Amino acid sequence: MEATIIVSWLFILVIGYLCGKWASKKGYNFWAWFFGGSVLGAVVIACLPNVNDMEESKREKQVVVGNTIGIVMAVIAFFLGFMTNLPK
Repeated sequence: MEATIIVSWLFILVIGYLCGKWASKKGYNFWAWFFGGSVLGAVVIACLPNVNDMEESKREKQVVVGNTIGIVMAVIAFFLGFMTNLPK
């Protein structure tokens, strides 16, 4: 049972790291997407445009939108994880 928990946490951390790196390469905040990273997060990052190629005025707005999505996904994941571990 303990090995399963360790492997699960490693998987979660690797997915978060990969999502963070991918988002960072596209011009978004690593930490917002590290904590918001999941399989769903990877799908969302795939749909986000690469802001490195945008003009400055559009880039700033898109970065804020993209990072906000990552943060919201992280908060939702936190609360879902918290709610599933409440005593019954």
